[in-house]
Amino acid sequence: MISLFSRLIDGHVERQFGKDPNGRLVFFPSGPKGKCYFVDSKSDEEKIRAFVKMYRSASARISLLTSPSIVVAVMLLEDYGGLTPRAHRLAIAFGIAGFFWLVLILVAVILWAAYRANVPGLISSLSEVGPDIRDQIRPASPPSRLQRRVAIVILFACILLMAGLVVAVSTSHRVQHSVGAACPPPAPEK
Repeated sequence: MISLFSRLIDGHVERQFGKDPNGRLVFFPSGPKGKCYFVDSKSDEEKIRAFVKMYRSASARISLLTSPSIVVAVMLLEDYGGLTPRAHRLAIAFGIAGFFWLVLILVAVILWAAYRANVPGLISSLSEVGPDIRDQIRPASPPSRLQRRVAIVILFACILLMAGLVVAVSTSHRVQHSVGAACPPPAPEK
């Protein structure tokens, strides 16, 4: 059985392919707005699909796994950092999050550069689609209603999760401040 992640990646890979009016397969290396190429042999198609799937999988994993790790690390530092003024904790938390985002962007740029560097080798034997046919290309397989619904459900689940985290953190801070204010001052020593 193919996992949900693999099916979603396959859907993204499928969107980089189209068909001309004669039914020939067309590959869009830079998306539907860039140049496109005819894929005539099955071996070229399999090689291109495997390469694009590898790139898409790595890119999605970087985004999906790095973002939550940044949020959790920043939340832990914010709550248990030990620095007295809250402004110092927030500054350090934002600094750490900014550093991780820069690393994420750097890794994504390196991955994109590797993709762009290897595409010419993949398309060297393919013929480019002319401008007269370019406007007549249709998607190889349009996304199904189920795929659209799954994407919407995942989007709303992520939004609810982030809202839940924000509520949990703000409630935690309110409880900490109200408990600290209710404690009587220590009795002076005699």
